[in-house]
Amino acid sequence: MSFIESIYFFNTVVYAGFPSPAGDIFASKLNLQDYLIKNPNTTICIRVSGDSMKNIGIFSEDILIVDKSVAPRNNHIVLCILDGQFLVKKLSIKNNSIKLISENKDYPLIIINEYDDFNIFGVVTASIKNFL
Repeated sequence: MSFIESIYFFNTVVYAGFPSPAGDIFASKLNLQDYLIKNPNTTICIRVSGDSMKNIGIFSEDILIVDKSVAPRNNHIVLCILDGQFLVKKLSIKNNSIKLISENKDYPLIIINEYDDFNIFGVVTASIKNFL
């Protein structure tokens, strides 16, 4: 994995509402790899295809950063393998029951049972989107 070593980071807040004066802008350096990846040896990037997670801002062509060292917990977004296929879903764990939830009402809930070939590959820690 190769990232730009560092880029300029404007240490100010940008408002998505009313304009704010830009007089207090202070620039420093930001290393995107250090910011986005906490455990480089256990982290992968993978590109999304599909719209099952669109309601939480994960869209087709986004790149997910997935850390295999993070213990999956209830409501985490996870990259999992179900019957040989990668899926990204919200994890629901209740009363020893595992469910995979899509964040798009057009996709069904997936209930994992003992006959499924299921494994959680890692926890999604970030999503990168490209606007151009």
